[in-house]
Amino acid sequence: MKRYILTGIFVFLAVLVATFPARVAFNWLAPPDVALSGISGSIWNGSAEEGLAAGAYIQDLTWRLKPASLFTGKLAFVTSSKPAAGALKADVAISLNGSLTLSNVAGNLPLDLIHPAFQQNRISGDVSLSFARVVMKDGLPVDIDGSVTVSNFFVPDLSSAQLGDYTAQVSNSDAGITATIDDTAGVLDVSATVTLSPDNVYQVLGEVAARPAAPPSITQQLQMLGSPDARGFRPFRFEGSL
Repeated sequence: MKRYILTGIFVFLAVLVATFPARVAFNWLAPPDVALSGISGSIWNGSAEEGLAAGAYIQDLTWRLKPASLFTGKLAFVTSSKPAAGALKADVAISLNGSLTLSNVAGNLPLDLIHPAFQQNRISGDVSLSFARVVMKDGLPVDIDGSVTVSNFFVPDLSSAQLGDYTAQVSNSDAGITATIDDTAGVLDVSATVTLSPDNVYQVLGEVAARPAAPPSITQQLQMLGSPDARGFRPFRFEGSL
């Protein structure tokens, strides 16, 4: 009789774990920078109609739990979702300390979906993401390795035509998170470094020059940066805090 009771308890627990509602699990485990609605399914396989992840709007989110991650102190999932336009795929892990780790990140989306400032200033472009790892804590990146490409970059205050294509290699450094930005095509020759310190202070240092095909409006705007050097480049610098 004791053996039957233990077997029954084991089966009950197994069924409970296998069908544990995703909605309950999300309320318990979700990091503060993730909000979802329309949640259905279980913690093992589930979906959400829409939500916000690190400030970005997503829809049609699906996930599949990776059971082996339970032995590492994390809950890891294979996920896919759709922004308002484009698509994103990533392996997601939620740590006990509340950090959110994304790995094998790949996707594409419009630039103006990344931050409201782009929408407000009518800045647009097509963004491609490829990250081996992104660790988020309190809504901000603390560890990152990958690249971002922006094509068909358009800034109406600079030009009525597209500025071209640009790529950024993002990694960790002694100063914090660093991104090196270079042009790959277009009317501007750009080389810059963006640094985000551990206390969330960012700094952008670089130099820029107009290519021969650049429209006069861009050349006029660049004159505000001061006199060019012997190569025709003008330095620029921006800084602030997040």
